[in-house]
Amino acid sequence: MSFFNKVLGAVGIGAAKVDTQLANTEIEPGGEVCGIVKITGGKTEQNINKIDLDLLCNYTVEIEREDSEGNSETITEVRQHILDRFKIEETFTITPGEVKEIPFAFTLSEDAPLTVGHSKTWIDTNLDIEMALDKSDKDYLQVVPSHLQLAVIHALEAIGFKLYEADCEGIESATFSRLPFVQELEFKTISGDFHKKLDEVEVVFFPRGEQLEIIFEIDRKARGFMGFFKEALDLDESNARMVISEQDLDSLAEDIYDIINSNC
Repeated sequence: MSFFNKVLGAVGIGAAKVDTQLANTEIEPGGEVCGIVKITGGKTEQNINKIDLDLLCNYTVEIEREDSEGNSETITEVRQHILDRFKIEETFTITPGEVKEIPFAFTLSEDAPLTVGHSKTWIDTNLDIEMALDKSDKDYLQVVPSHLQLAVIHALEAIGFKLYEADCEGIESATFSRLPFVQELEFKTISGDFHKKLDEVEVVFFPRGEQLEIIFEIDRKARGFMGFFKEALDLDESNARMVISEQDLDSLAEDIYDIINSNC
């Protein structure tokens, strides 16, 4: 192994490459993520200290700041959050051209945001190479609704709503969540008894093991001058909460209808 190749490997030129290959990219919250980390040796022999698998997602926060003229403005900033961090504590040497595959499996967080709207979740794989720059790989996951979450979405569709937008919005630290954000699913009415009666219904999911906690924010449509003033003061919104489990699914559409109707 030449000194020149060692130097190139240390700065990342001709170094080992890492490629994470997922067995399935569609995962429910609480489901198993599994696959292999494939490492291909470069032009020089290198020692691998460990492999880090970071599970990340993105969210937005609104920040107040002053512009150059001293006027206040609100900007939206996109941030990243590490949902979980996993390590493959395996030290080995990879020789030039050698291919090594290391299997892995871990459980996706129950509170991982669904992949809807602008929300993205991905795995960053970092290869810790001795005396060299870390090599990394990014692989996106499609986080699909759990059985209970999907049942709520279908129940809302059954009473005339359609999911049209979703966003992960930053919040101040709260006891009800370990995350610095909540994911809001926004539903508009397209038919049924609430059509032209409500502006929208926003839904937030909080998985609780075998149960699912649901927070509804019901935005009533402004009517007349009084309705306009209520809307301007944010007095046209009501909040409701329900907790469901498997045995509640048969009457779920009716129960959600009643909750929304009582807050119209």
